[in-house]
Formats: sequence, C-alpha cells, structure tokens
Amino acid sequence: MTVNSTAERWTAALEKVYLVPEEYRTGYFDRAAALDLLRCGEEVLDRLVAAGLPSTGEPGDERYDRYDLFNLALASGSAESVPEKAIAYALRWMNQGPESWTAELGWSFAITVECPTGECGEQSSLSHARMLPEAVGGEVHRWDVSPAAARQGEDGRLTLDGAGPLHFEAELSTRGRLMPLRSPVLRGIVDDFMSAGYRWVRVPERLQWDHPRLLAAGVAPCISASLFLAEEFTRAGYQAFARRGWLLGILDLAHSWVEVVDDDGVVKPVDPIAAWLSEYADRPHPELAKAAIGSWLNRQLPAALPADGLMATHSCRGRAVEPRRTTVIRRSSTPVKGPA
Repeated sequence: MTVNSTAERWTAALEKVYLVPEEYRTGYFDRAAALDLLRCGEEVLDRLVAAGLPSTGEPGDERYDRYDLFNLALASGSAESVPEKAIAYALRWMNQGPESWTAELGWSFAITVECPTGECGEQSSLSHARMLPEAVGGEVHRWDVSPAAARQGEDGRLTLDGAGPLHFEAELSTRGRLMPLRSPVLRGIVDDFMSAGYRWVRVPERLQWDHPRLLAAGVAPCISASLFLAEEFTRAGYQAFARRGWLLGILDLAHSWVEVVDDDGVVKPVDPIAAWLSEYADRPHPELAKAAIGSWLNRQLPAALPADGLMATHSCRGRAVEPRRTTVIRRSSTPVKGPA
C-alpha cells in the first residue's frame, strides 16, 4: 500500500473519530510514543495533524491525547496499530463457550496509587475503591497492603494519609452465572439503546459522567452507557444501580455496567459494552453478546463504587489531583488461601 493510500485511510478514520474536547484533553504522548502506538509512519502522522488530529507543542515536538490516539487506531482498520493488536489479544477469551464464562477463575491483582509529581507535602492522601468479588460468588484469598498505615473506611475505600505511594496486592477468585433478562420492558430499553447507532470509545472518566453530551455526539463509553441505562430502568419503575468495576482480561481494565432487579427479583448485570467489545474479538462465540445482557460473567469484578465515582483519588497539599494508577492483573491457575 502506498503512503498516499495509507494516509487516505487514516485521514478517513480521523473524520469518524470522536475527539476529546479541549477542556479534557491531556498531552501525555510525545511524537515518538504516538508513532509507536499508531505505527502509521512519520508522513502519515504529519498528514493526520494537518487534517485536524489535535496536538500541542512545536512541529516535530508535538504531544497528543492518549484517548484520541487509541480511538483513531481502532477506527483505522490498519491491523498494525498497538491498540488493534492488543485488544484482539485481550479479547481472545470471547471465542470460548458458555461453560468458560461461569467457571471459577483465579486472579492476581497488584495496584499502586501515587502522586503524579512525587512532590506531596504533609497534607496529602491517596485512596482506592474496594473490590467486591463476593458480590458475584467469588472470594478474596489473600490481601496485602503497604504501607501498614493504610486503613479501610466504612465506605469500603482503602485510604492512606500521607505522601504514599499506596500499594495493595490480592489473590482472588471470580465466578459467573448465566441468566436471561426476563422483563420485556428492560429488554426493550436495552434493544433500543443498542440499535441507536452509538459507537464505543475511550474518553476520560470525568467526561463520561456527562452522558447526555456524549450520547448526543453518537458515542457511548461504558460509564456513560451505564448511567443512561440506569436512569431509563429507574424511570420505568425498576431498581437499578450503575456499577464501577473491572472487566478482567481486556485492555481497558476499569469498566462499568448496570445492575437491575429483574421481574424474577434477581439482580442482574446489563453490560452492552461487553457485547459491543465482542466485535473486536477474533471469532467471538455467538452467545457472548446475549450473555452480557443479564448474566454474570467470571470476567466481571465489581467495586464498591458507583459508575460516576472515582476508582482512585489523591489530595496533594490539600488540592484534588488525578493520581497515577498502575494496575496489573494476571490469571492465576488456582486461588490460593492465605492471610486476609
């Protein structure tokens, strides 16, 4: 493929991408990092900038928003970018059968929350939401926190007063349960949402809270979708809660879905984004998208947090600052009992 035809494909993709609004945009990625992520070549990147890809800095020393780059890569269809390859690899579990979505799975978690500048003073604190594997039939088997001064409050958050970093590790298990969504009212609301033509994108968490703005733009990331559906379910007379958590084993670990009390009295998760993500998987099982609407999958790990809550927080010298969070999640062959 020639440079011109490659550039045309990428610029056509750019025209379809929802770009992060300026007030939410952060230039984390320099030019080298952008080229490594997109793998489109220097000349194509220059054409993308000329065509409207937002950047800051001087020519040759630009910086780009990581969400803009990720969404552009997925829209490109190049099959060469890092996000395309990574998400296809991370979703490989979706081609397995229903029995694999309910079996007990073991996981090893390691999360670090720290100040992005490393210059905290005495009036500082760090916190992170608590995991709730027991909500879906799982269990925490081992739990280690450092430093020892960190405490777990009544709200379930793990908090450290001081500069940090806050670090915790856990061995835990998850399970799934296949259940149909019985209510025709709930199914109708979900069907209307999923057929409305929205596109999944990744954008900053705080922007996702403004779900009317994003839905009006034709995009529906997981938090926005969950908040909208929870409102619709509640308006229809059902008890619903938009939940924050993780979808384990995928590129974007943090996730959200809706938990609603169905006509049979059972609380069931509705996760349209998991259904949409199956489109990026290689040969996804034909029942996976259906199972995501009403069933607990063993890849879902709830947190003690609403969808519009912050997974991690940081107060730096008395001022709220977005912390740096590193999350490493790996499969473990067998959940191992240990000190909790």
